[in-house]
Amino acid sequence: MELNEQQSHAVTYHGNAKNILVTAGAGCGKTRTLIARAIHLVRSGAHASRILMMTFTNRAAREMRSRLKSELGPASTGMRVGTFHSFCLEVIRKIPKSFGVLGLTIIDTDDQNDLMGLVRGQYINKRDKELNKEFPRSAALIRYYSYGRNTCQNAKAYLSRHTDFSDDFIDLCSRIFSEYQQEKRSRGYLDYDDLLEYFIQALKEKPALGKDIAKLFDEILVDEMQDTNPLQFDILKHFSSEGVGLFCVGDPAQSIYRFRGAEFRHVHEFDKIFGNTVTIPLSLNYRSYQKILDLSNWLLSRSPLDYRNNLEAHRDKGEFLPTVCDFESAQEEAGWIADKILARREEDIRFLDVMVLVRSRYDAKPMEAEFLRRDIPYYFIGGMSITKAAHVRDVLSLLRIVANQKDDLAWMRFLKLWPRIGEKTALRLTNHFHEKADQRPIEVLSEDIGETHDAVRAYRRTDSERNTPKSCIFHAVQSLTPILKERYDKWSFRSQDLKLLITVSEKYKAIGDFIDAFTLEPMTNTEMERPDGEDAVLLITVHSAKGTEAPLCFVANASPGRYPHSRSFGDIDSEEEERRILYVALTRAKNELFITRSSEYRGGSYLWNSPAEGEEYFLSEIPDELVTREIHGYDAPDCSGSIDFLEDVY
Repeated sequence: MELNEQQSHAVTYHGNAKNILVTAGAGCGKTRTLIARAIHLVRSGAHASRILMMTFTNRAAREMRSRLKSELGPASTGMRVGTFHSFCLEVIRKIPKSFGVLGLTIIDTDDQNDLMGLVRGQYINKRDKELNKEFPRSAALIRYYSYGRNTCQNAKAYLSRHTDFSDDFIDLCSRIFSEYQQEKRSRGYLDYDDLLEYFIQALKEKPALGKDIAKLFDEILVDEMQDTNPLQFDILKHFSSEGVGLFCVGDPAQSIYRFRGAEFRHVHEFDKIFGNTVTIPLSLNYRSYQKILDLSNWLLSRSPLDYRNNLEAHRDKGEFLPTVCDFESAQEEAGWIADKILARREEDIRFLDVMVLVRSRYDAKPMEAEFLRRDIPYYFIGGMSITKAAHVRDVLSLLRIVANQKDDLAWMRFLKLWPRIGEKTALRLTNHFHEKADQRPIEVLSEDIGETHDAVRAYRRTDSERNTPKSCIFHAVQSLTPILKERYDKWSFRSQDLKLLITVSEKYKAIGDFIDAFTLEPMTNTEMERPDGEDAVLLITVHSAKGTEAPLCFVANASPGRYPHSRSFGDIDSEEEERRILYVALTRAKNELFITRSSEYRGGSYLWNSPAEGEEYFLSEIPDELVTREIHGYDAPDCSGSIDFLEDVY
């Protein structure tokens, strides 16, 4: 594997420092360096099974395994490569008693909302309309509960610090959280946060267990270190305290997941947190022309924080400066982007060479409307996951009760699919399962509604193939298709999602493994919609864009109030994360970068999208030598060399 001097120094480092941090800017080969380190260790005599590689998505883990196998062949066998959550789950499943877990089902956020709703209903009377309206809904309670746990904060302390709730509300939330946790335990459920929390808690409470797990590894390699939350960081600190070496790669300037609990300072203050450390920077960028990097470097230089990250292009300066374009309306902005894409298409650019970055799905709507109107093929990333789609969750509910007959939430969803079984009847049936705990739930159900009922038949048919995941899922889909067809419109479109489930199930040996994988990291339907090789524009949210690149990039709707977002004003930590979000957007571009904005998003006409008085706006003082400026749609007079024209306009 070919490496530059900086990368080679990091990969082959065997100095006195036990903990190594590689700070790598956008496009500098972070993951390449991490994989090269693993290869170097094995070729230097380390056994693959003594190396643990941690990342944040199953897709990244699969790519790492593939590249390791390609370079090392059979020698890569035994190396553990996965996400923090999948590693913790693997260990917990091996020795569940050590973690206080007996039989478990992993539940996702939708399941959490359902269970939290049941618990909330025990404390909040629906008839008390005022309290029911004012008290947080289930989804909000889950967000508060999860964020507090991921940042290792006590529930009451977190709510006091981050909400304006009264003391009574905070006490009630705390009681609901406690009851919710008890309900999960009694039903054998673990959510994402439980996997991390149970793991680190057991290591702290059982030192012998912590030492034995740490003894399994000599070095842990961590990708995207800037995305770790305090729970994940505690796991790394435990291994480090037991003598395991850390090799972490990350970029503090790309820390953009604070809303999930990610802590920027885990990289920025790595040397203060860990003893015996060395920091090795990578600054040679292989993606972008220097003119694009000059703008992103300027953006970081304006920060009160020291990012210690000035990127240099491996390529040359480039032909074009980044262009900042102003428009009067969002429709005009979207139309111009579409025009530019079609014009480039007539030259030498394919649609798949184009990326349009937006802050949210809402911000993507004008672009989607214009692309559809102009017949520009596109696909969107940043949307709903396949497993959040109702018809897919219906099929998964059947698979879940086959895998675990004590999964009450799955039983409730499955039963309510059938005619004449509503909420009350489904609840009565599941309660009957508990009353007859000495019998299998399916036998109790058969007695209650009859062996010939379609629900019982669907279960029996699917369960008969439980040892072969693909066949099991095939029978689940086949059994439920008639009833799902009646329930949902656009079935020809929805059925493609179910075909995908069957296809991807081939690589799993057990139905439980398939369910765990989809629960821990669901695939997005939009990611799956683009067949390999299809020529289509990528429309993507900035938070989904890390690791992506394109020759031609548009950062759309970069208006005041968007960078930084207006909700971050006055909070230095939030404003700095907003700066990093914009940095991620700018550094996706390889050859050409257009930054577009319209005054429409501000609810008024702002000359050249300048911010309101007192507002922060990252793009308001870009030096002229770094960008080209264009104004579209404004009836603006020539203002070169004088500001006297303002009197004529205002």
